[in-house]
Amino acid sequence: MGFVSVSAGIATALRDGAPLSLGGLGLSSERVATALSHIVTHHAAPRRAGSVSAPEQPDEVAVRAMLDLLPTPVYATDITGRITYFNKAAVTFAGREPKLGVDRWCITKQLYRSDGAPLAHEDCPMAQAIREERPVRGAEAIAERPDGTRVPFAPFPTPIHDSSGRLIGAVNVLLDISARKQAEREAARLARHDPLTDLPNRAAFSDFLSNLLTEREGSRRPFAVMKVDLVGHGHITDMFGHAAGDEAMKAIAARLREAGGNATLFHIAADTFAFVIRTPRGRKELRRFAEKLCTAAAAGTRKPGDRRQSIAVGCAVFPADGADGATLLANASSALARARRHAGEPIVFFDADAEMAARDKHTLKNELSDALRTDALTLHYQPQYGRDGAVAAFEALVRWNHPSRGLIAPASFIPLAEEDNTIVEMSEWILRSACREAASWVNPLRIAVNISPVHFRSDTLAVRVATILDECGLPPERLELEITEGVMVHDFEQAMSVLHELRAIGVRIALDDFGTGYSSLSYLQAFPLSTLKIDRSFTANLGRMKHSAAIIRSIVGLGHALELEVAAEGVESQAQLDFLRAEGCDLIQGYFTGRPGDIDTYRALTEACGDQPREDGRGLRSA
Repeated sequence: MGFVSVSAGIATALRDGAPLSLGGLGLSSERVATALSHIVTHHAAPRRAGSVSAPEQPDEVAVRAMLDLLPTPVYATDITGRITYFNKAAVTFAGREPKLGVDRWCITKQLYRSDGAPLAHEDCPMAQAIREERPVRGAEAIAERPDGTRVPFAPFPTPIHDSSGRLIGAVNVLLDISARKQAEREAARLARHDPLTDLPNRAAFSDFLSNLLTEREGSRRPFAVMKVDLVGHGHITDMFGHAAGDEAMKAIAARLREAGGNATLFHIAADTFAFVIRTPRGRKELRRFAEKLCTAAAAGTRKPGDRRQSIAVGCAVFPADGADGATLLANASSALARARRHAGEPIVFFDADAEMAARDKHTLKNELSDALRTDALTLHYQPQYGRDGAVAAFEALVRWNHPSRGLIAPASFIPLAEEDNTIVEMSEWILRSACREAASWVNPLRIAVNISPVHFRSDTLAVRVATILDECGLPPERLELEITEGVMVHDFEQAMSVLHELRAIGVRIALDDFGTGYSSLSYLQAFPLSTLKIDRSFTANLGRMKHSAAIIRSIVGLGHALELEVAAEGVESQAQLDFLRAEGCDLIQGYFTGRPGDIDTYRALTEACGDQPREDGRGLRSA
């Protein structure tokens, strides 16, 4: 391997570390190789590079000048590691002028590995290249200058041989990778920080939590995970635009950071933050901490874009509420969900019983969507008796025949159906089934069906009811729809319009649970009602609370004054029945006179015409 081998070694290092063309020198490859060989294998003159035993030749001067023009540090050593050559860029890189023939392996005094651990010169990539007689690539290290500054770099050491193939040293090209490392650090920081608030993000939160759990492994020392939701923050963006929303988010993040003190704050989702409190001293301290956050969020400032903000806070504590990160976060989320439902509480702590109830509700809600498709719903009927003791109507009451829980009462699943509009399909099934059943009776009794306030958000309810009545062949006057005052909450004008449409087609309207809720007398004047139903709580308290009798007496008098029928439900004793009859109540309904049951239980009442069985004062009760 002749001098070309020397040239090839240098060219390889330069190609890998900093591309260089020597063709512009006007020298043949052999002359360039000869010059490079002398430059990198002989000690320099006292000033810098070159041979100590002979003056430099013109070719060497030209090649040295070319190497000195490189912005990339280049240096060479002999096989013992003593430096034999360095270019000008190497001096700048090292922050000093290396000592030819004295300094070994590297042009800087101190080296470190990429992780910051000290790196002995004899273990550096240059020494490895000579020791193993092969180019070393892919290594990284850190050089320390005399002034203490450190520079990350990638070395490209390549062994060089003489004409006989004997190893005579190595050449190294150093690539300053400071910019790349800074870009990597910034990319890593951005990957773990929210770009808007500059707070650690969900990935950073997960790692922090994992490390803290490892630290506390085998320990009972508690720490708290507190999730914070911005309530209604989306309205700011909707009303004022994304720029205003971003400014408000940055402002609230700054206020939470300041209020949080030593607690670690993360921005883990669009409108959600999380605090980790490493040493909580009990719920009282955590409650005070949450109150401080609420105060800071609601305070606002006069800075542009800063706005008052309400928050919801849910908290889970290690290890009582979870021994791993996933459980802690899930339980903090559960507490946060309850906090959002119970506005006004500064903080809600995780509660295992409440969580079990919430999971049960979620399961039941999912199963409910299948109930209609699997014929799991059924109707029970409860009679309503008139003043003369004869049956006047039946109320249709839905039951859910659950495959594992048995018969479930409507109070347990109707609210779930109303949450996701399953109630619309369910109510139409109930109405159609009840109307079809009533139309088959010989005795033309009325049928009462409860209707959800959800239906009143649509202006097609009257049309759908008329269609069902027509399909079933039931006269409209035999149908009574029971509503509550809740129908007025969403849209009063819309609800009133629908009610008047229903009355226009001949359907009766009963106001259920009267005496509770809003109970505004203005509703009695506005509603096109047929019947007032006294809430069962007043009936139940007859004889126990002295005002119950007076309230019932007043409701009966008010209803009759407005030319309405008055019904009492929840009748469970002879004394209650006697009082209600004496006060002139038009309709009686309750367990004492008849429990809800399959319609076959009451065939004697639905098939009788003319003379029929009457409530005899002891009650006609089904099994």
